[in-house]
Amino acid sequence: MAWLNSDDLLLPGSLATVARYFVEHPEVDAIYGHRIIIDEDGDEVGRWVLPPHEDEVLRWADYVPQETLFWRRSLWERAGGRIDDGLRFAIDWDLLLRFLEAGATIVRLPRFLGCFRVHDDSKTVSGLYEQGEAEMALLRERVHGRRVDHEEIWRHVCSYVHRAHALQQFYETNSDLF
Repeated sequence: MAWLNSDDLLLPGSLATVARYFVEHPEVDAIYGHRIIIDEDGDEVGRWVLPPHEDEVLRWADYVPQETLFWRRSLWERAGGRIDDGLRFAIDWDLLLRFLEAGATIVRLPRFLGCFRVHDDSKTVSGLYEQGEAEMALLRERVHGRRVDHEEIWRHVCSYVHRAHALQQFYETNSDLF
């Protein structure tokens, strides 16, 4: 299972890669990959190359590219079989957190699977600071049982962010290896 926002795209071969991985790794419940960022015209403007998945970091910040995320129906059902339609921005992070609560095994594949479109009218651009921050704070409070501040969040994600930055630098220098 997956969902794809109306502005985003899957890359050629992604569905075959996902299907093959799930067949070959029955112990894995959800997977995601790297992201290509495109503009309103479909032109590439950047890439996200991510380190391997870390459950603990995901409990503090959502770094999973939603358009590259796929999961098994059995996990969907264990996690409640629904999305929270009361959320506008953090719907995917809420689902991922419920996946973790349901005991999911999540893996980041070393492959570009989707394209994330950015433009001035996109929900991510227009909603991040208005509603997104409030929704993410509520999700963190649910997970950690209390409100957390930005300094505490940074303490839990900084190592991952530094690894992501180093991997991104390596990719930009050696993109022919990916």
